[in-house]
Order: sequence, then structure tokens, then C-alpha cells
Amino acid sequence: MTRDDLIVTEPSHVGRARVVAASAATRAGLPLERVHLVSLAATELASNLLKHAGRGVFSVVPALGRLDVVAVDCGPGIGRIEDSMRDGYSTTGTLGGGLGAVRRAADVFDVYSRRGQGTSVLARWHAGPSPLPGGLRIGSAILTAPGEAECGDRWTAETTDDSVTIAVSDGLGHGRLAARASDAAISTVAAHPELRPARILELMQPSLASTRGATVAVAQLSPAEGRMRFCGVGNVSTRFYADQDGPVQRIVSRHGIVGVAARPRPSDSAYSWSSRSWLVLHSDGISDKWSNTDWPGLFTHDPATVAGWILGQRGRGRDDACVVVVSGGGGR
Repeated sequence: MTRDDLIVTEPSHVGRARVVAASAATRAGLPLERVHLVSLAATELASNLLKHAGRGVFSVVPALGRLDVVAVDCGPGIGRIEDSMRDGYSTTGTLGGGLGAVRRAADVFDVYSRRGQGTSVLARWHAGPSPLPGGLRIGSAILTAPGEAECGDRWTAETTDDSVTIAVSDGLGHGRLAARASDAAISTVAAHPELRPARILELMQPSLASTRGATVAVAQLSPAEGRMRFCGVGNVSTRFYADQDGPVQRIVSRHGIVGVAARPRPSDSAYSWSSRSWLVLHSDGISDKWSNTDWPGLFTHDPATVAGWILGQRGRGRDDACVVVVSGGGGR
């Protein structure tokens, strides 16, 4: 599996970003004319990372009947976002067609920016109907460890008639062997999305026994029932907000590594879920030292924009990193 992300630090990376995005769009089944739109937007987004920040993360996520392109930096931020959409507007002496061109090319466009901290931009193209029940929205951003061709962090969202099972797996170490462990974990979820999280993790144990193992968190959301079930093993960070304006509840996983040594049977924990609830899961490639209250208005944006922002602001830069954000779909 080739990587769908890169750190943009030099002009040659703009062309690389275009190739990565076009390849992912083709694999996602987008028609040729829309692949061209993805290529155009990727070029503009990667160019903006260089022009305005000098460095940034470019992450392409094909999932859930769509293709997301997320570009995030820790640069000066955008003072007047609407002005930045106007053709001809520029703060760097260039022609200034970037973000406006991206917004016109994409089906969904979103920006979160703070002065002196950075910017997260999302461009999305629909490849088919969304499989998510009950108004749920899910977004992700991923970055592969430096020097590696494969990311050892994986995630999935598997739906049944009225629920969705979401998993984040962090294979031990990084590179091909870590990816193999996470692939086994994700395949287990895909084969049994109707089972409860604890049972899915039980089934992962023999599936990962021939790998180096992984830390895994599994959440199952049933919007119609107003319920979330959760079970995790290892250090995947999990934050639950019963209300987007309310306090965070940190959900602790059981110690251990899936596939390495059998431990007592895991058990599910249950939480109330509503249209105003949010869930954030991320691997340890992201520092756990952050709070959404440091970034006012973040939870009014698309979950993919939020995931990109967290990755850009708190990514450690030396390991695989994966952030998955889930919104109940309500609120502001």
C-alpha cells in the first residue's frame, strides 16, 4: 500500500502532492474530469503550504464514499478567510488564485485558521453515497513516519443497518511490519462490524498473533439508540465530548498489546450519544497534550478539518500518526 501523504518543504513536493492526490482519486473511482479537479486543488494546496508557511502536511484520505484532501500548516494563519477566496487576492505578491480555485473545484470546502498558529484546509469529492447512519460525520488525517513507504497506523468505519463501528490501530513500530499488524486488526473489524467492540478485540488476538501486535481502540455508535460502546487495548488516545460545548471525558483503554499476549477478556463501556456529541481518537504519533478549548470554534468545522488541525498542531513528526474525529452531526 503506497502512502497517501507527505510533508511539503520544497517546490518538487508540489508535483508529488499532485501525483499522490490524482492516484488516490483514480483508486477511489472518480471519473477523469474529477481527477483533474483533484489534481488542480492538490497543486494549489501544496503551493500554499510552501508560500505561506514554508512547510506543511498534505494528507489524502479515500474512505466512506469520498476522497478528502487535507492541507495543514503551523504558519501565520489567515487573517480574513473570505478575502483569501477572492481571485487576485494575495499576501505574498503572487496571482492569488489558490483557495478560491480549490473551493470551486471541490464538492465540500472548509477552512479553520488562527492567527499565529496555522491553517487547516479540507477539500472533498464525493465518490458515492455516504454509508453513515443517523447524520454521523467522520473525518481523518494521516501522516506516515519519516523515511517509510507504508503507514503503520490504520483506521476504518464499518456500517451495519443502524450503527457504525470505528477502529484505530497503531501497529508496533512503523513501516511494513507495523502496517501488516494494523491491516490484520482492520480486517477483523471489517469482517465483524455487527459484533460489540470487546468481542471484536477478542477475535483480533489470534488474527494478530503472527504479527508484532498493535494497540487498538474500537468505538461503536448507534445514533438511533443514543448510545456509544467502546473498548480499547493500549495507548490509542480517546476523548469523548457528550456535548460539543461541554467538558471532555478521557476514555482509558486497558493496558496491553493486541496479538502479543492474551490477557483477561476485555469489556465494553457505554456512553450516551447525541447529535451534539464528538469523539476524537488518535495514535501516539500525536501528543496527548492538547485541549479543544485552546482553539475556539474548532468543533464548528468538518471533522476532517478538525483531524487535520490536531495532526498539524500536535503531530510529533517522528512516528506514524492518525487522527479520527466523529461528530453527531448537530450543533452549530
